[in-house]
Amino acid sequence: MASKRKYAYYLRGNQIAIIEEGLGSGVCSLSGYSNQTTCEAAGGTWTENATGTDDGVYRSPTATVADGLEIEYAYSPRYFIESTDTSTTTVSGWDQDNDGNFRLRASGSTNWTSSPDLSSVTHIVLRNAGRWNGMHKVSSVTNNRIVTTTKASTSTSETLFEETVTLYYDVNVLNDESDTIDLPEYLAKALVYYVKAKMAEDQGDMERMQYNEVQFRALMNRYENSRIWGSRRVAPGIGAIR
Repeated sequence: MASKRKYAYYLRGNQIAIIEEGLGSGVCSLSGYSNQTTCEAAGGTWTENATGTDDGVYRSPTATVADGLEIEYAYSPRYFIESTDTSTTTVSGWDQDNDGNFRLRASGSTNWTSSPDLSSVTHIVLRNAGRWNGMHKVSSVTNNRIVTTTKASTSTSETLFEETVTLYYDVNVLNDESDTIDLPEYLAKALVYYVKAKMAEDQGDMERMQYNEVQFRALMNRYENSRIWGSRRVAPGIGAIR
């Protein structure tokens, strides 16, 4: 019988991490139970001890999961492409400049200061570029080179891309407080309560702070619940009448 595993996740900015609880030897909060399965079936709490494979703290998964883990995750990106038509495929490869920054090379006789004119571009987004996919901040543009602020660990010799790379240069990024964050309307309302709670905290009005925090959490919970699909079941507790 396959052992039961427990997973959890946490968010930091736009990053998500999966963590797993160990299944080593431990102790049960109820006496008379020596393994996790029987302990939890009886309503107890199983805690890893110092001699087990884990100490009860969630850490990075160590076991291979044959069928994988399905994650549904949405986030507000740091950028969005204004127009997908504003792009070019005149990219041949990449290298690094003398300062160790990622540098794109143009194909053929392409001049990136005239056709297309990228001399005033501050950010670009790459697709089909392998490990270089995503947004890059532009440091300088010459007729056949684009130097970014992305650090690279390669050589000054050109490395060709395996696929045709699409370079988008009409990119809108989050710069400062004046930028508009693309939030759903429901989350925008929750954000208002969050800001009000922090303002009340700074003013020492704990009652108003708590009220706004309750409203904020309520809206967040409703939003999260609205994204859960499928049937929902409620299992009776260990002391429930059967």
